[in-house]
Amino acid sequence: MRHHGPMKPQKKTAIRPSWSVGSRVTTHHSPDPALAADQRPQKSGVIVEDHGEVIDSVTRPYGRDWALPRRWAVLLDEGQLVFRDGEELEVEGTRSTERRK
Repeated sequence: MRHHGPMKPQKKTAIRPSWSVGSRVTTHHSPDPALAADQRPQKSGVIVEDHGEVIDSVTRPYGRDWALPRRWAVLLDEGQLVFRDGEELEVEGTRSTERRK
């Protein structure tokens, strides 16, 4: 795993944290594909890889809407490895009171 130091958020906003490898985060996840995205529970984990360079270098469309590349690899505390973009992550300990839309 490569560590490139503190990373800037993908979108420039004053409220979005700067993610980096080793950051503790939460994200919504369920192994049940039948469960609607807005019903998936929030899970904790740690960012283990930054795929930003790979994603930034891709300029062609994929021609599909499934299995798209995501910037961050997150190892959940329960053992699953999931891939997320920055807007799908929250700083651990700041659990959202609203469901994702």
